[in-house]
Amino acid sequence: MMRALIVAGAALLAMPAGSGEARTPAVVQQVTPKAFSYVPANLTAPAPLVVLLHGAGGDARNFLRQFERDADERGVILLSVQSAGRTWAQRKPTDEEKDVADIKAAIVALSSRSQVADGRTSVMGFSDGASYALSIGLAYPELFRTIVAFSPGYAFGPAELDTTQRIFIAHSRRDPVLPAANVRAMVKAFEEAGYAPEVNWFNGGHEIDPQLRKLAFDFALAPTQTPR
Repeated sequence: MMRALIVAGAALLAMPAGSGEARTPAVVQQVTPKAFSYVPANLTAPAPLVVLLHGAGGDARNFLRQFERDADERGVILLSVQSAGRTWAQRKPTDEEKDVADIKAAIVALSSRSQVADGRTSVMGFSDGASYALSIGLAYPELFRTIVAFSPGYAFGPAELDTTQRIFIAHSRRDPVLPAANVRAMVKAFEEAGYAPEVNWFNGGHEIDPQLRKLAFDFALAPTQTPR
């Protein structure tokens, strides 16, 4: 059994760096009071869904804007959820948690109005949102077959594991907020438990590296195994 991954950083406050590119305002739909979606206009068939979790103190709608171009280019539906507090619940996710309830409700609401492909839902987060993406992803493997974590600080492992889940982690070797040593320890725990995480290092700061973001979407949209 994997011990709870409690590797935590000293701070969870940084916001992700934007692309800096000028964008024409996009149409974003409010799905629930806590969530916003972006559905590319050219979708004609059920599409994969990526659930986005912002960093501590972040804004779901602003975080969503960073990934609209990726959605247009790849034909993927985005769903960005707002945390109940300034940070995501920093404990093992359960059905009683407000953040869990908000994320699940948003997925149900979006699925009722958009063509979401069965079994093609991923969770993707940055910083504190990356930590929660790992935690909620591990806790609900039947829902999230793929987990993407940009610069995470911690994760909580459930009592029962599904090591067929696919995990992508990107982290800076020089991250000043959440040290690389945290991730190295986390990756070791994943591997000892039987997971095979794809780990990508870069030399920037506490941010989402643009090239690794592209690799992350490639990873998230690759075919996944059926849960056991």
